[in-house]
Amino acid sequence: MDSDDVPRFDRPELLCDAIATLIDTLEEDDLLTEEEASDLRSQVYRSVDLGNHPEEELAK
Repeated sequence: MDSDDVPRFDRPELLCDAIATLIDTLEEDDLLTEEEASDLRSQVYRSVDLGNHPEEELAK
């Protein structure tokens, strides 16, 4: 892999969903407040570029 290559995920929405599930669990176990969990979920989805995938690919 060249140093200029950016790592890519075939299904980035699945990564976001998995991380959001972990955040939900931490919130349910009272390790995060509702506000902290919401902020973290927002950061996760904003940090992963989901825009390069056509809608029909995301729906698979």
